[in-house]
Amino acid sequence: MAARYARDVSDKPFPPSARRLALARNAGLTAASPVLVAGVACAAVVLALSFGRFALGDAIATACRGEATLGAVDVTRTTLSIAAPIVLAAALAALLAQLAQTRTLWLPRRRIPHAPALESGPAVRARATAFDLLATLVIGTVTFGWLWIFAPHLATLVELDPHAMLSAAGALGASLLAALAIAWIALGILDALAHHLALAGSLRMTAAEKREDDRLAAADPRWARQRALLARDVSAEGAALSTAVATCAVVVLGDDVAVAIAWDATRRPIPTRVAVGRRARSTLLVGLARRHRIPVQRDVAFARALADGEGPVPDARWRELAEILVAVRHADRER
Repeated sequence: MAARYARDVSDKPFPPSARRLALARNAGLTAASPVLVAGVACAAVVLALSFGRFALGDAIATACRGEATLGAVDVTRTTLSIAAPIVLAAALAALLAQLAQTRTLWLPRRRIPHAPALESGPAVRARATAFDLLATLVIGTVTFGWLWIFAPHLATLVELDPHAMLSAAGALGASLLAALAIAWIALGILDALAHHLALAGSLRMTAAEKREDDRLAAADPRWARQRALLARDVSAEGAALSTAVATCAVVVLGDDVAVAIAWDATRRPIPTRVAVGRRARSTLLVGLARRHRIPVQRDVAFARALADGEGPVPDARWRELAEILVAVRHADRER
């Protein structure tokens, strides 16, 4: 599955757009794993059995000793009183697992024009068959291992009195269910990861799909508004960056990185990195520095040392910064 995702990344170099993600969700495409939901529900049943009292077992043991007679109403009432909390715990756990994966109670599959689709074909069926075989092997191994470990305890059950036998049988059954729940959850995690990789590969776009998605998004007023808001945010960030660069003393340029440093002997005696940019952002910083007539000094090692974030320049770098500022001012005087 990981190799398939790597091929999808090379064949589909573009990540999914917001519009494509929304279409996929509306079409019911999620990475939710029903195996994981079932495993979490099984674990909830184990916890409910561990904290519950085996009142039905006590009543049956009492009847077997002849101390009381159980009627149909008593058996039904006792069974419901025990089964109801267990069923409620399983349903609540399954609901929470579903919400954690899909953020909704129900997301039906439906056909939507231009929505992405999951991969189908012999390869998908082969992977599903391989996972089913793996699940069968894991569950069978866990069950056999449990029988191998607890076989001596099972053999001694016939020697106990009815009440003790029922209690011991309940404890052994709970331990088997706990082992199966752990294996079930582990398989569910693998299944969820496989679903996530398959969905991520299906959502990525080829160059043709990206062009078509851009064309459809341009004709959709909802995505036009979203692009306008994004452009507005970018413009606001650019204005704030321009203001920060205008107060700088120097912009230090390195290989694919630029650092804008503000310093003034009176108003700002502690040199501060007010903006750090990599790749396209470093080009933007240099362009803003040229616009505001802020000197740009190339020093690859110094720029790399200060590119870890904004804030005050470390004291150990003040001497290097002083040399850069002296060189910049000397160059300005020569002009």
